[in-house]
Amino acid sequence: MNITVLYASTTGNAADCAQRLAKRLTADGHEVAIHDLGRYTSADIDKATTTFVCISTWGDGEPPDDGIEFVDYIKALEDGSLPNLRFSVLGLGDTGYEFFCQCGKDVDSHFERLGGTRIAARMDCDVAFEEDAEKWTNSIAEALSAREVSQS
Repeated sequence: MNITVLYASTTGNAADCAQRLAKRLTADGHEVAIHDLGRYTSADIDKATTTFVCISTWGDGEPPDDGIEFVDYIKALEDGSLPNLRFSVLGLGDTGYEFFCQCGKDVDSHFERLGGTRIAARMDCDVAFEEDAEKWTNSIAEALSAREVSQS
């Protein structure tokens, strides 16, 4: 199974979470490609089948600079245009801000609106994110493992 892990990060925490997820899934035997959203061709999401996004929220609910183009792209897609997408989203933020994890919430809702199937629940992480990010990684690994067993 080809898996794409995408991240957009201001401080590097989302990149770290994406790298941990990719390392875990690779160890589980999956083929994984990891991309910074600033270097990812937005149109590639049209071809993606299993995609996991780690994204932080900046300012008043905006994506980090490297995620702006991607978020704008998926926001503009027509409803139901990604019916083959399987996904999950990890949002990083700070509960001290009004728009806590807004980018993660937005990406998650856009993927759902586009017809994607959520294979693990979105996780919204506060400043001390490590434990929740690990729970998210484990939930993805378990969901992929259960899917493989059911296809056997």
